[in-house]
Amino acid sequence: NQLAKPGDTVLGGIKIKTGVGHLDKHKRFNKFTKKEEDFNPNQIFLSPSPKYASVPAYCKLHTLKSGQQAQVMLQVRVRPESYGIGQETVGATANYDSLDSNFSND
Repeated sequence: NQLAKPGDTVLGGIKIKTGVGHLDKHKRFNKFTKKEEDFNPNQIFLSPSPKYASVPAYCKLHTLKSGQQAQVMLQVRVRPESYGIGQETVGATANYDSLDSNFSND
């Protein structure tokens, strides 16, 4: 079993879209690997920062019947060395925004 990601079609024929505000597919220089890469937003993104994970591009704000708004984030365990690392993907650095003072945007 796997998690659905942008680009996948789920039950009911619904195609998952990339979140509004998320960077599109492009070439970029990965500041961690020090290599140019093809950035593809159709993947699963994780962050150690709840502030970053709550950015609307990743975590939609839903209005409940009561009128209150809510977001849902999951805490996950990730197998070491089973993932790649890259800089932020919502354009915050270009706008001089700090996503979380506990973590660098890079």
